[in-house]
Amino acid sequence: MNGPSATVTVRIRYLSAIREKTGGRRQDELSLPHGSTLLSVADWLQKSYSMSVPGPSLMSTINGYGWNQVPGGLATELHEGDEIALFPLLSGG
Repeated sequence: MNGPSATVTVRIRYLSAIREKTGGRRQDELSLPHGSTLLSVADWLQKSYSMSVPGPSLMSTINGYGWNQVPGGLATELHEGDEIALFPLLSGG
């Protein structure tokens, strides 16, 4: 096969109370077609765990940056080895 791999594998880490939504899973490794985006991950999370990402009570990062901080937003293309982390928003006072 010539050119890039037909798939990309990303790791999704579930932190803190988010694990309750995943049945206690700490992470998933997800293989998606080359050219997939953060929207693809959001769709997979909705179908797999009924989780709305991004969501009002959920922080989602890719390689340490919030999904709303990356220039492409949900259209950001995924790359082999990207790490996505999901965790509840913290509130203080």
